Amino acid sequence: MGALTSINDYLKIYGAELGHRVVDQFPPLHQPSDPVWPAINELKRQPFPAQALAIMGIVKRWEEARCAAAVAECGTVRRSSHWGASSRTRARSGSRRLRWWPPQLVEKWARECFLTLPGVRVFFIDGVRNGTSSNGFTGVNEVKFRNGRIVREGLKTTLSELRLAKRHRSARAPRWNINVGAPRSS
Repeated sequence: MGALTSINDYLKIYGAELGHRVVDQFPPLHQPSDPVWPAINELKRQPFPAQALAIMGIVKRWEEARCAAAVAECGTVRRSSHWGASSRTRARSGSRRLRWWPPQLVEKWARECFLTLPGVRVFFIDGVRNGTSSNGFTGVNEVKFRNGRIVREGLKTTLSELRLAKRHRSARAPRWNINVGAPRSS
């Protein structure tokens, strides 16, 4: 056997063994023979079979832990798997998800979210501080999908208001207004 000169040479020789080691260390959470959750059919766009497997793997991971990761090459439509998994957990628990995207992809991902998940609400955090961000918007803004475009419409608040609201029913009921008129305890 000659000297290895590239990653391709290495993978030709050791690729199968590496694949087996990965599967041994990280066994799939959802097998192709396992049933797929029927609510996947309620998505506005149906995932490909491999995406349905990824959705179920993410869902099963979320049942065990607070986080999951879908690791795949560009172009494998990972985000559709995320949306489908979000649909599953949202339907069960009213859960909320935070997604962190590069700025150039935010509107594209929001559009795909609206096109995939029924009844979803999407918010943009425009700027980390309470000042104006580079796009001219500020704070936390709800967005809607209107006539094929993403528009900022609906709830508008700031990160400071959200932090102050903490355990209250909404960001509009901050702790300093929640008990207006209620007797104070001594």
